[in-house]
Amino acid sequence: MDSTGITQFFLILLTIITVAGFTGITYYLAEISRAINRQGFPPTPITPEEAPDLSEPVCAPPEKPIEPAKMGSLEETLDAISKRYCLASLTLATADGLLIGSTRPGSEGEAARYSHLYSQGRLHEEEGVELLGVSYRGETVVGIAHPPEQLSSEQTNALEQDIRETLQHWV
Repeated sequence: MDSTGITQFFLILLTIITVAGFTGITYYLAEISRAINRQGFPPTPITPEEAPDLSEPVCAPPEKPIEPAKMGSLEETLDAISKRYCLASLTLATADGLLIGSTRPGSEGEAARYSHLYSQGRLHEEEGVELLGVSYRGETVVGIAHPPEQLSSEQTNALEQDIRETLQHWV
């Protein structure tokens, strides 16, 4: 191999490494973007031309009931429930604090903390958090909901029923 061939070889190798590097960077940037979108950060400010119509309700429940059997996973079902009740997030945990499922990544600490508060009977300890006890197979599953405002008793009962149906299908 002469010097021209060696130079071409190194240029091709350098091109391949550069393309692979940019592909990796693009992948990680997409993952970061997805993670930020799941965190529930407020959206970018709305310009006056795109102001929402405030005459309509901000969060309207879906017309049809949630069917866990038609969902792809427990998390997808919990996400549908969260949207139905306008929750920022919904986490399910065992009474002793083990995470069952959540719409928010990294909710293990939340599951442990709020399960402990629930077991002590401190259901309304913090603003913006609703703790629900759902009986399932002789055990209590703690639902940790983050609603924009306190849920009515009717909403709480309906949410507990949706959680129970979800548990029956996925757990």
